[in-house]
Amino acid sequence: MSIYTPRGLKIRLPVDYAFSLMARLYPDVDAYKVLKTTEGLASMPALMTFIFGLLCFIMQLSLLKIGLAVFIFSVMGYIDALFLLNIVPGLYRLATFYSYISGFGIMLVILSIIGFLRVGFLGVLVFLGSIIVSRIVIEIIDSIHSNKVHKNTGIVVTGSEMNFLNAYRFEAKKLKRTTSIDVSEDEKMSDKWILVLEDLQKKWPEVVRRFTRD
Repeated sequence: MSIYTPRGLKIRLPVDYAFSLMARLYPDVDAYKVLKTTEGLASMPALMTFIFGLLCFIMQLSLLKIGLAVFIFSVMGYIDALFLLNIVPGLYRLATFYSYISGFGIMLVILSIIGFLRVGFLGVLVFLGSIIVSRIVIEIIDSIHSNKVHKNTGIVVTGSEMNFLNAYRFEAKKLKRTTSIDVSEDEKMSDKWILVLEDLQKKWPEVVRRFTRD
């Protein structure tokens, strides 16, 4: 069984487990907010790419500096979200907002147009090339981390699942609730997580309809 975020990010975790975690936060933080925070963490590399790509274009930096800045900060954004470093307070909320407006590559197209006007076609090519390279590196880091988690716990966890678990930890820490991701059988048997699921179904029925058995 998998759950999905409002924008369709697949999280391969059992419904009762995921919603038992979110039930610890409810009603102060509902399932929708946790799932949107998950999307925000997933958007961290894209947000960092946009911010520093824009700065590079505005400042008309050299091709080498554009390539290095976009690559480094994109990967740093992923690492920050993966290990919940929260280096810059408020950045996760900004990333969540960015996730609302960044669908279908719109922001990338806008940024590429700005880049073309400021640094030319070659500058845009370097920018896009750096994004591709950073995505490859991110996939490698994700694979290494997933294999390590699987070796230690026997659980298959990819970047999407880690973003969800970190979104829970992030919201729990703010509420001074437990950040442990261990869920007891009593929690799974409780009706509380079902109430959280029903609340999400009322607000976002199309999201709950995506929950499927794999």
